[in-house]
Amino acid sequence: MTDHNAVAGTLRVPALAGVARRLSTRLTLAAAAVALAGCGTPPRNTAAIVSYYRYDFTTAREALRADADRNDEHVLLNNIRLGLASLADGDTIEAERAIARVFELLSTAGLNADRTTAAVLIHEGVKIWKGEPFEQALAYSWIAALYATLGDWENVRAAAANALFRLTDFGADQNAQTLARRAAADPTFLDHGYTAVDTNFALGFLMQAIGSDLSGAPGADEQLDAAVKINPKLAAIAETLRSRRYNCLLLVDYGKGPTKIAYGPDEALVKFVPQEHHHGPLVVVSDGLEIARIEAVCDVDALAADHRWNNLEDVRRAKSLVGNMLLAGGAVVFAGGGRRRPGRTQLAGIAMAAAGLLTKAGARADTRYLEFAPQSMYLVPLLVDGRCQLTVAIDGDGGSGYVLGDFEPGTPGAPRAVYLRLHGPDSPDPRWLRAHKPVYGNDFTPVRRGDFPWILGGHDVSAPNRRTLAAYQANNYLLDFTVGELRALYVDEGIRLGSGPTGPQELSARHILEGGWALFTPQRFSMGYKRLMFSRHPAYQPTSRRVRDLARQFAARKHVTPKEQ
Repeated sequence: MTDHNAVAGTLRVPALAGVARRLSTRLTLAAAAVALAGCGTPPRNTAAIVSYYRYDFTTAREALRADADRNDEHVLLNNIRLGLASLADGDTIEAERAIARVFELLSTAGLNADRTTAAVLIHEGVKIWKGEPFEQALAYSWIAALYATLGDWENVRAAAANALFRLTDFGADQNAQTLARRAAADPTFLDHGYTAVDTNFALGFLMQAIGSDLSGAPGADEQLDAAVKINPKLAAIAETLRSRRYNCLLLVDYGKGPTKIAYGPDEALVKFVPQEHHHGPLVVVSDGLEIARIEAVCDVDALAADHRWNNLEDVRRAKSLVGNMLLAGGAVVFAGGGRRRPGRTQLAGIAMAAAGLLTKAGARADTRYLEFAPQSMYLVPLLVDGRCQLTVAIDGDGGSGYVLGDFEPGTPGAPRAVYLRLHGPDSPDPRWLRAHKPVYGNDFTPVRRGDFPWILGGHDVSAPNRRTLAAYQANNYLLDFTVGELRALYVDEGIRLGSGPTGPQELSARHILEGGWALFTPQRFSMGYKRLMFSRHPAYQPTSRRVRDLARQFAARKHVTPKEQ
C-alpha cells in the first residue's frame, strides 16, 4: 500500500523550496524596484529655481505652470513655488490662483484634535507633499502677504490665523537619532510621546494682528502681545502697529533658506542645513535719510533646525530602524530554517527579509523642500510723508539694495503694503534693482510728453483706453483714431490685454516688452513692475501691415524724444 502522506511529504519540501526561490526572486526584485524609486533625490525643477534666483520670475513661472496644473503628489509644492514667483513678479491674478490652491489643500488636511498639523494629506486618492510644519506656516504667511498687497485685510487675518497651529514638542535636546531610536522602541511614540505646545511663530501673530486691526475684527492687542511674548525685541514694531503710526508696510524676504539633505544609515534621516550666513538688519532710507533699521522677524534657518517644526520626518526615521530590525530577523530565520525546517521557515525568513527591504526603501529620506523659502523675513511698518524715494537694503550685503522710486504711501487706516523678494550674495545684481525712473510709460504713470504706443515705435505700454488715446492725441498722434481702432491694432498683432495665462494650455503669458504677446502692467511697486518698466528692451517688430505702416509713418516724423516727468 502506497503511503500517500509519505510521498506527499517527500515532494512537499522541494516544492516549497522552489516556491521559496521564486518568491525570493520576485520579492527581491520588488524590493529593488522600490529602493530604486525611493533612494534618489526627487527631481527638482532646476530651470525654475535658477531663474527665480536670477530675479527672472517670469521665466520661473513659465517653468512651473505645467507642473502646478497637475494633480499629483507635488501639486502643493509646485503651487507654492508658482504663487511665490507670481507674487514677486507682481501678477496678483496668477498669484492668487496658485495660492488659493495651496490654501485649499492645506485646509483640506486640517488639524489634529490637539490643533497640531496633520502629518498626511490624501487628496482625490493622491498622497500629497505637505512640507514640514514650518513650510506650511510660511505658506500661510505668504497668502497673508498677497492679500496685504491687495488691501484685503480680512483675508490677511484669516490666512495668518491658520499659520498659528500648535507644535509637537518631544522634549528638550532631541535630535533625529534620539527620536528615531525612541520611535523604533515604542510604536506609539510618534502619536503620543509629544506635548502639544503653542506656536512660536511671531510673524504669524503680527500679520494676524494687522489683519484684525485694519479689518475691524477683535483681538489685535492680544495678538501683538503674543508676538512680543515670543520675541521681546518686537516690542517697538508691535507698538507702531498698535498705534497705527504707519502708512506703508514692507514685507521683505531675503536670501536662500536652508536646504534639506539626507544622511545617516541608508540616508533615512533628514536635516536642514543653512545655505547663507548673513543675518543683518534691514535698512530703509528715504530721500537720503535713514528712517528704519529693523531685525528679521522670522529666521527661517532657526525654524528649520527646531525639531518641533520638523515632526513629519520622524515617521521615516523610525521606519528605517524598523527595516534594519526586520532584515536582521529575516536573515536569522532564513539561516536557522536552512538547518532545521528548510521549507516554511525559509519562506518566512525570505518574506521577513523582503519586507524589511521594502520598509527600508520606503524609509529613505524624502528631501523635497521649498527651495524658494528665504533665510530671513522682515516686516517693516513705516510712516512716510507723501511721495518719496525709498531705498531698501540688508546691512552688510552691498548687492541687496532696492530702490522704490516715486513711492506713494497709503494712509494709517489703509496702508500700502509692498512685497519684495531680495536675494543674497550668490545671485546676480541687475541694474534695474536700483533704477530710479521708469523707461516706459504704463498704467501707473501718465503718458509722457511726445510719447505714443510702444508697438508703433514709442515708449508707452499703457492699456488702450480713452485716457491713453486722449494723451496720444494731445501729443499729435493717432488723431483720427477711436478707442476701438486703437485696440484693433493690438488685436492685429496678436496681443492679448491682461496678465497671466487664460487656461492650463498656455504656459507663457510674457509681456510684449520681453517678447511675449500680453499687454498688462504688473502690480505697482512690485519687483516685476520694476524689472519690466525700468529696464530697456529691444524695439518692437510689428507683424501686421497696418501697424508696420503706422510705425514707419511715425518714425519718419520729426518728434521730441519722450522725457521723464
